[in-house]
Amino acid sequence: MSFELLDSGWADEIDAGVQATRGSILIVCPFIKRRTAERLLSVRPPADFRIVTRFDLNAFNAGVSDLDALELLLQSGAKIRGIVGVHSKMYVFGSTRAIVTSANLTESAMFKNKEFGFTTDDPDISLQCHNYFKSLWGWTKRDLTASAIEEWRRKLAPLRAGARIGSQLPDFGEVIREVSPFVLEPPTETPLQSFVKFFGRADNRASLATLVEEEVIRSGSHWACTYPKGKRPRQVQDGAVMFMARMVQARSDYVIYGRAIGRKHRPSLDDATQADLSLRAWKENWPHYVRVHDPIFVSGSLSAGVSMVDMMEELGAASFAPTQRNLARGNGDNINPRRAIMRKPHMELTPQACRWISDRLDKALLRHGMLDLTKHSFDFPTD
Repeated sequence: MSFELLDSGWADEIDAGVQATRGSILIVCPFIKRRTAERLLSVRPPADFRIVTRFDLNAFNAGVSDLDALELLLQSGAKIRGIVGVHSKMYVFGSTRAIVTSANLTESAMFKNKEFGFTTDDPDISLQCHNYFKSLWGWTKRDLTASAIEEWRRKLAPLRAGARIGSQLPDFGEVIREVSPFVLEPPTETPLQSFVKFFGRADNRASLATLVEEEVIRSGSHWACTYPKGKRPRQVQDGAVMFMARMVQARSDYVIYGRAIGRKHRPSLDDATQADLSLRAWKENWPHYVRVHDPIFVSGSLSAGVSMVDMMEELGAASFAPTQRNLARGNGDNINPRRAIMRKPHMELTPQACRWISDRLDKALLRHGMLDLTKHSFDFPTD
């Protein structure tokens, strides 16, 4: 995992973040200019592309931010909200990469000024940045519309023609009142959990030609990882990274086709309902859930995913937390990763294995694109 302090080169850092993820892009930035917005959109934006900025007409009139930039981002699928007085600058790419800096999305900040901050792919820090964005987004209600931009242009048009104003222009951002402050969780010595969750059975392995979309619809892995009756997944804690893997025929392999963030299992609340069973009868034997959020999946067939056999051959006992512990204890009989996963619904990964998978999955998402989970074919629970 990396953590780097920088005072320049922010355009390259943001470009790298955009290119490396097909997951969500979440931005908090008061001022945005058109040229930097165009650069941001040089790679196809993801399905979840959200921005918190300012809607202060004084800033647009002064030229420190552009209505054209907001219009371009809106046309590209971004959801944009405004907060009065927001001054944070933060860029979160997927679930494991974040940038916190003094730099706005302007040419001066990207290429000229000394703007200080950090970049990181530490999942714990990235998760806290993600949660900060969610807190801002949750306190707001109104998405920017094209008609609002046109209305603001009409208000600014006389000023562009040389007319004078007698008072401050309005700020159309939302005012945040009576909210609890966001508190960063202190770092702990315990590393963030990560698991690979297996779907399918040894006697029901999928073909590599199977579409990931078909597997996600079959398994419902876009909103829950399922566990067998009587074996509740008590090991998984809130914030765990959950990689989804399908048993496939080739090489008796397990192909990782996506990831999400897990939530601690709650008995009775996280059990299959009758409505769930009506859609997927096999949940009668796999009724316990680890619910997930912020899922991303490779678009295309399972052949585009990441091979677990490759990981186990390269990392050996360092693939999984149990085999690594056994190796450290000198227990040589239980360090084979292939044997360790037999008849297991999931395995806890080592930090090294989590990074190995994440790097390759991000490349697969960049190469093949991300599955569009907004399609009506993907069901979500109503509770």
